[in-house]
Amino acid sequence: MTEQNGQRPDAVTVAYVHGNEVAYSWHHSMVELVGYDMAHESRVIRGGYISMRCGSSGLPEARNKAVREFLESMDSGWLLWLDTDMGFPPDVCERLLEAADPAERPIVGALCFAQKEIEPDRMGGWRCLAAPTIFDWVKTGEGLEGFLTRWEYPADTLVRCAGTGGACVLVHKSVYAQIAARYGPVWYDMAPNPHTGDLIGEDLSFCARAGSMGIPVFVHTGVRASHMKQVWLGEADYQAERELIAAESEKEPASA
Repeated sequence: MTEQNGQRPDAVTVAYVHGNEVAYSWHHSMVELVGYDMAHESRVIRGGYISMRCGSSGLPEARNKAVREFLESMDSGWLLWLDTDMGFPPDVCERLLEAADPAERPIVGALCFAQKEIEPDRMGGWRCLAAPTIFDWVKTGEGLEGFLTRWEYPADTLVRCAGTGGACVLVHKSVYAQIAARYGPVWYDMAPNPHTGDLIGEDLSFCARAGSMGIPVFVHTGVRASHMKQVWLGEADYQAERELIAAESEKEPASA
């Protein structure tokens, strides 16, 4: 373990909300993370973890309970959310911390992807796309506003955005304290979009509250995570994959 100016590196508390099962990719990644942490800075070993069961009150309240426990009993400055359907690299904590700063970059997420259902397949399923959880607050031509996916992003770069998901994200303790001081302990309560009345997801509601207070949100596109989801595979997916393979093969140099 390294020390700077006689001080130990910041401790980090890991938090996750779970049902009765977790994805193996998450289990595998957590084991690898703990091993890496023990061999390096022991941030998570010192910061501990918060395991919050998602009960009948739902995901927002489970996340809120985890934050309350973090603020009341955890002796660390950072909370690292790692959802139990995610996979992530062993050094995810270190890499996000390298990009973060308590004042200038207090919220930094990894590059994660959500499953976006784009159209029904007329067989009871849906055509799905992987959508990056990098969001901008956008005004539409109809005078409405809301979070929209940013489909294009630079690789291996820290990018600022209006919001990101809660699946793999590092948050400084001061963010939660500031939000509680203004809005109360409702960090992840689902807030209504003031223009449409529709409820915003719990993670983007958190980002919206942070943004209203001038607290910036970032995503590091070089810290990549996986997300286990159920999909429907059909001929359209097969044809798209074949076209991609053909395009990639055309780029390969011909053998001598």
